[in-house]
Amino acid sequence: MTILSSISLSVFQAVILFIVIKIINKIKYTFWDYISIIGIIIPSTIGFYFFHEKAMIFLLTCSAVYIYFKNRIIGVVSILISFFILYIANFITTWLATLTYDLIKLNFVFNSLYLLVFAAITLAFSFITRYFIRKLLSSDLSFNKIYLTIVAIFLLTGLIILNVYLPNRIMSFADIKFLAVMYAVFIITIAILIITISFSIIRQIQYKRNMQEIENYYKYTLQIENINNEMRKFRHDYVNILSTMSEFIRESDMDGLKKYFNEEILPMQDSMQMNTIKINGIENLKVREIKGLLTTKILQAQEKNIRISIEVPEPIERIDMPIINLSRVIGIVLDNAIEASEKIEDDPLIRIAFIKNNDDSVMFIVMNKCEPNMPRIHTLFQENFSTKGKNRGLGLSTLKELTDATSNVLLDTTIDNDYFIQKVEILNSDS
Repeated sequence: MTILSSISLSVFQAVILFIVIKIINKIKYTFWDYISIIGIIIPSTIGFYFFHEKAMIFLLTCSAVYIYFKNRIIGVVSILISFFILYIANFITTWLATLTYDLIKLNFVFNSLYLLVFAAITLAFSFITRYFIRKLLSSDLSFNKIYLTIVAIFLLTGLIILNVYLPNRIMSFADIKFLAVMYAVFIITIAILIITISFSIIRQIQYKRNMQEIENYYKYTLQIENINNEMRKFRHDYVNILSTMSEFIRESDMDGLKKYFNEEILPMQDSMQMNTIKINGIENLKVREIKGLLTTKILQAQEKNIRISIEVPEPIERIDMPIINLSRVIGIVLDNAIEASEKIEDDPLIRIAFIKNNDDSVMFIVMNKCEPNMPRIHTLFQENFSTKGKNRGLGLSTLKELTDATSNVLLDTTIDNDYFIQKVEILNSDS
């Protein structure tokens, strides 16, 4: 069983590791990526020759740093998962090798079969893991840094336990088979535990989101009822309202009539018209979840006496982006627009538009008045930076992560003539 401690196996497993990383993260390596990978594998192999299993620490650290700059903390989690995949493939292959060692007399054939089976098991687990990673990326958990950090610590602790309790001496085949099965069961148990906890948290988040949507629709319904009630009252009272002007007309008091009309009649009309426009502006938006969210944000702006207009020129039946991520993007953009508008003393204004570009894409645009001394755009998107004080700057950095994580979504942020403009274009996947 010298294959288990050979340099060739070390190189082979390091190469397989980066193949697993590529599969799980669904990334494409560039020329410089391959140079970086070679720069990690060669020192790791040399370290394995002198320090044996301890060289895995160097390989883990370097690969984690490398993938962090490509995929942030979710990449680090994928690195730890990749190491677990290598471990479980190694244990299963070792167990199978102990069963067939006496049947295969030629070392070359045995070693080749060992590597082939190891690679097959590793790739199989990689594609299974990619399925669960894609599920994670489509949920709110992929942007929950606390959750991802806890998972990373949990996985790292498991790897440390495995390394501490790995035997450092040659054992009998019976012991190897027993340990291989025990370690495989240990790793599978950790995987099942993490998956179970993750899906449980996802269900809780989805439940809260559904309750929020129900609340949004409830507010939407109440607003429609209020508008209808105002219209009914106006239709009922308009004769009486007109009658109040008769005395001014009879006495030919045009100045008094003008003053009465401007002070009493027009404010009532403006109030009713403003409320109606805010709701009717989204009638062409057919995506129900987003319609409810927009209504809630419009009502929030209205309560803060912020003028707001919305344009949806053409009917929009669908927006090709996961609804959870889309609602987070719209929520962050509108929350920031409302908060920025609260600081504007001179007629705060928010303009919203959903523009359909044939069947190719949907553009979501938000413009709001901003202060003239706004920081530079790249500064605003830095994590923990905020114009609102300490520990408040997570909105725009999260927005950038959300749009960067979705390949068909483009984000454009500009400041023009004291207007802060956010454009989010969602490309249709079948265009």
